[in-house]
Amino acid sequence: MPSQTFFNLPKEKQDRIMAAAREEFFTHSFDEASINRLIKAAGIPRGSFYQYFADKEDVYFYLGDQISQRMIEGARKELAAYGYDPFALARKVLPQWLDEIFYGENAAFFYRKIDMLHSQQVPRPKQAEDPLACLSAQEIAGLTAKVALQDRTDLKFLLHSLLLAFISCLSEGAEDYEAGRPVDTAKLAQVLDRRLSYLENGFKKKAD
Repeated sequence: MPSQTFFNLPKEKQDRIMAAAREEFFTHSFDEASINRLIKAAGIPRGSFYQYFADKEDVYFYLGDQISQRMIEGARKELAAYGYDPFALARKVLPQWLDEIFYGENAAFFYRKIDMLHSQQVPRPKQAEDPLACLSAQEIAGLTAKVALQDRTDLKFLLHSLLLAFISCLSEGAEDYEAGRPVDTAKLAQVLDRRLSYLENGFKKKAD
């Protein structure tokens, strides 16, 4: 995460620095990305960059966090409309995320991340994120009450499971991309819906 010094900057300067980071990481792989190009585009001295960020990984992860947080905030705004039902919300939001990742305005960032994952060169985040960290107490209570959960740890398990179903479809789309095939997000959404049904209703075959 950026230092407090970065957050003390005027918003216009923060936005200018992150716009330069966006351009750099959208057009170059992580290994090829250059702090020199970034600071030149942002119009800041090299010393200032290191007052704001620890290193290249730091600004890369912050950029990725900004992108993912916008997607998560969009989902949060839908929570009440879907009665805090995590499965109904997942069926609405996760297919949209597939479209966003493969064909949205940030697709270049995600495709470069897929390339890095394929080459095993992607930097690792310094700490795992808590899926409940972005939720309010009211939202956690609403989600927990909607399904058969006992406590926060059960909710965390459920959210991880929903995310795993999403990632499994994301991986299949990445395989198509790596093979040079167009990514059919409509087909992926159908697979995702089936896997969400497994989570919601169980894998056990119903008796005749």
